[in-house]
Amino acid sequence: MQNQSRRRFAKYIADQLASGQSSKSVAKVLAAYLVENKQTRLADLLLRDIETAMLRDHSHLVADVVSARKLSHETQAELIKMLKRETDAKTVELLETVDENLVGGLIVHTPDSEMDSSVKNNLAKLRAI
Repeated sequence: MQNQSRRRFAKYIADQLASGQSSKSVAKVLAAYLVENKQTRLADLLLRDIETAMLRDHSHLVADVVSARKLSHETQAELIKMLKRETDAKTVELLETVDENLVGGLIVHTPDSEMDSSVKNNLAKLRAI
């Protein structure tokens, strides 16, 4: 595999995923690219580029959601609805993580923005006043 730009490769991977290729086979190609080009330390950047390409080229949003406890189905549905409206995505995939240190609220990371409505963040803002 010849060396190519990270963003072009991210577009290629996004296209493969959108076309229905198995995530296992795509992950193997991705890992081989990172190792062969000695860019394993850039894996997070490449994943963000893939998420950006998925949204831009395939209207599929991947959002990382951190909450104090597992989200209810109703909250997930409302969050997906809001994210679709805000990003014009046709489909939304939530990658959920629970962090009890947040106390309450959510942190949502998308390829091009972050929304932090966590109680922990709001308390930190109050302390700064």
